[in-house]
Amino acid sequence: MDSPQMLQAQDVLRTLLLLFGLGTLGGKLAERLRVPDVVVYVLLGMLLGPQVLGLVRVDPQSVVYPVILIGGAAFIIYHGGMVTELTGIGRVWRSVTALSTVGLVATALVVGVGGALVLHLPFMDAFLLGAIVASTDPAALVPIFQRLPVRPHVAHTVISESAFTDATGAILTTIVLGLLTPGEAVSGAGLVWMCVRLVAGGLFVGAVVGWLTAFLISENDRGLLREYTPMVTVLSVLSAYTAAEWLGASGFMAVFVAGIMVGNAMHLRLTILPRQALAAHGFVEAIGLKARMLIFLLLGAQVDFGALADHIGPALAITAIFIVMARPLTVLISVPWDKRAGWRWREVAFLFWTRETGVIAAALTGIVSASRPDEGALLSAVVFVIILVTLLLQASTTPWLARRLGLLTHSTHGPAITREAAR
Repeated sequence: MDSPQMLQAQDVLRTLLLLFGLGTLGGKLAERLRVPDVVVYVLLGMLLGPQVLGLVRVDPQSVVYPVILIGGAAFIIYHGGMVTELTGIGRVWRSVTALSTVGLVATALVVGVGGALVLHLPFMDAFLLGAIVASTDPAALVPIFQRLPVRPHVAHTVISESAFTDATGAILTTIVLGLLTPGEAVSGAGLVWMCVRLVAGGLFVGAVVGWLTAFLISENDRGLLREYTPMVTVLSVLSAYTAAEWLGASGFMAVFVAGIMVGNAMHLRLTILPRQALAAHGFVEAIGLKARMLIFLLLGAQVDFGALADHIGPALAITAIFIVMARPLTVLISVPWDKRAGWRWREVAFLFWTRETGVIAAALTGIVSASRPDEGALLSAVVFVIILVTLLLQASTTPWLARRLGLLTHSTHGPAITREAAR
């Protein structure tokens, strides 16, 4: 007779089989329909969830749920670091830095004010919503720029911003969530120390783990584990995240920096042979794809139809604020002053619109909902609407806008960073 633990394990395996099988078919359907695959994943999750067919029931309070969300997000962010080509952002690094720091906070503040006014939430709860949706989505943007030969510095800015805001958005969410935790009164000095610890600690751990990873799989005699490159990358992700969290730093910042170090090993005077580079990129990207599928399927499965129906109007209003107010303001305070980049008004207008939210927002929503179940249904409903609208409206019209604004080059290939991402 099977024990309760065995029955539970079998149930988890059946759920994974169902999610991966239907998710794969959903990805193929999205390709045929020419819509972002994550939209199909979310809708499939809603269909499979407890409020429709009831085939997928993953308790947000169970250990399986946060493992999928945190582990999946870690691999996705790590791959975002790997495909961030540092030489490609040399001209626009000031713009990218501003967009992913000051601009990120501006987005969260504008959405927070909108959420407080529209949803009648306390400001800090609304600011938490803003922090969750403040990061952009490289998983949605990279495929677009692989096919679209947009001016290199524009493409590098969009892709690099999406990679950097994955980490900084997670840090901002962690900070706001910490401030909202009962009994965690934080002074001004304590808040500064929290920010320094999360960022600096994540940078340090990520740099150490990333260098060690590149060292172990490099081409020379010191590359002790070249033959085990895929496993070394898994160890790199897990060790960067867990070591940083153990030290009280940001695990997501650590995995992002580690990914950058591995993806730009040549700057460390370590050469990773093409075979090992391809193995590392391909393996992490494959895990990231599966994690992305699971995260969006679970997001759809956790959507409360009652909460969605009750808040669809306010959620659409917040989405409009997000698109029409938050993004233009973010770009205006972050980009035009960067004289080295030489931004033109058409390029700035393109940045206004290129602002998809996706996988990290979905993962952060699940993590926050698990720790704050009272607000979980509302957060999931609003984030669900923002993700769906930005992907359907903005991602689908980005190629048209680039052509309309005359931002396409005569090259038949995308910029270097997107070619690297495609490997």
